[in-house]
Amino acid sequence: MILDSPYLFAYCTALVAVLGLCMGSFLNCMAWRMTHGESVLRGRSHCTSCGHALGPLDLVPVLSWAFSRGKCRYCGEHVSWRYPATELLCAIVYVSIWLVYGFTIETIELIGFASVLLVLSLTDLDTYIIPNATIIAAIAIRALYLVATGLLGTGDALTLARDSLIGGVVIVIPVYVLSIVMDRVLGRNSLGGGDVKLLFVAGLYFGWVQCMFLIIVACILGLLLGAIVSRDSKYIPFGPAIALACWLCMLVGGQAVSWYLGLVGL
Repeated sequence: MILDSPYLFAYCTALVAVLGLCMGSFLNCMAWRMTHGESVLRGRSHCTSCGHALGPLDLVPVLSWAFSRGKCRYCGEHVSWRYPATELLCAIVYVSIWLVYGFTIETIELIGFASVLLVLSLTDLDTYIIPNATIIAAIAIRALYLVATGLLGTGDALTLARDSLIGGVVIVIPVYVLSIVMDRVLGRNSLGGGDVKLLFVAGLYFGWVQCMFLIIVACILGLLLGAIVSRDSKYIPFGPAIALACWLCMLVGGQAVSWYLGLVGL
């Protein structure tokens, strides 16, 4: 197998990292365009300050930002550190999924899901809204995975589809009811509709058992995020916390649940 060769394994890992850097740049651009009403598929990348079209030298992930010292080469305006940070984060996420799942169809599915999570996290941070398009994309990726599983014969697609649907429903119903109760108690929105939809999607991917772990982690991360942003806003974007919890669930969700069940003797 290719993974038996350390050189080929290192080469493939490097390719995945480069893919992550490039996709991080693209996904960041996609998120910006979605929040500013621009077409995602048409138009060249441009400076968000002066509007000048960016050339190839401006689009090299991380390096372009570093060599330009975080400034636009055309107008000199500051370019946010979020660009290289997003590119590096995407590369880390892609490589971590590759290291856990290797050459499998699950790797393709989860990298696709992680890409959607990155986009919705960026839009939620900017606008406190998780676009429905990202939820639909995540569901479509899961559906394509189930179809591919059936076609390739790597699993029982119908059973997986049933379990996915059960996981989504079992998670979303109590979360939705709890959000309604909390809205009445607090007199304001406690959990956005996009957050509820995202938790439903998480149930589709991980099942209701792993989602118990996911929700706990998301709440802890949400509190930490709230402590950071609450000074500047009365709203707390919960989508990024759920997205990070989904990533952790991809990597260690199964092991965490097994450890806990073993701890309590189940």
